Amino acid sequence: MELVSVVVPVYKVEQYLERCVKSICEQTYQELEIILVNDGSPDRCGEMCEELAQKDNRIQVLNKQNGGLSDARNAGVKLATGKYLLFVDSDDYVEADYVETMISVISCTGDENIMPVCGYVNHDEKKNGRTDIFLPSNEQKDFKKSIQIMPELYEQRMLQIIWNKIFRLDVIKQNHIRFKEEMFIGEDFRFLLEYMKATKISGFFFVNKALCHYMRDNENSLMSRLLETKIQDSLDNFKIMYELMGKSADEIQKLIAEEKQKQLE
Repeated sequence: MELVSVVVPVYKVEQYLERCVKSICEQTYQELEIILVNDGSPDRCGEMCEELAQKDNRIQVLNKQNGGLSDARNAGVKLATGKYLLFVDSDDYVEADYVETMISVISCTGDENIMPVCGYVNHDEKKNGRTDIFLPSNEQKDFKKSIQIMPELYEQRMLQIIWNKIFRLDVIKQNHIRFKEEMFIGEDFRFLLEYMKATKISGFFFVNKALCHYMRDNENSLMSRLLETKIQDSLDNFKIMYELMGKSADEIQKLIAEEKQKQLE
């Protein structure tokens, strides 16, 4: 059994933290290294992390000064020693077969250039009373798809997130791939694109199950804050994506111009 590292950045999530960590500890796949990165949280999160670590020896706690989500994830990656790496946000939680399913895709495809992508549940009860299920495909079965599907995956809100994918830690460390702390928006997507480029990802394997629960009702979460969008960071991400898809320079220029217009509108 390969060791899987799970990095969990922690900041002002007292009411959610235990649920998140419990969902990871109770995985059907047990060979785990769970890294809780307390990003200088001003509440009881630091103490809670230590208490959780005492209950399960697979949990490590890293206490650091507040540096933001990207900085916390980077610190967790630095500590990680597993063959594979997963990211879970501390206000979210995962299904019991999350790790096992993602690992089994790698085994069954036998191809490390194929990236597993699973579905997720979007909980938005406080904002609009809704719970939406996002799946990579509207078909019932799991199957492989070409890298050319990236724009459609982006539109479906399946591509630009990192917690519905699994990564090889050696690729990340050897290529010095990190979350860009200076980026204001789209840093997860940039991390993913740089990883795909380094790994020469040629396609995706769709796991048509909702294995992650994404909570939109945490007012402290990064996504819930009003951010002034830096369009250029986002356009740079699209340029990398189109390059990965093998588009010509002229095609990329045209597509980027269209995307810029969309974002400005």
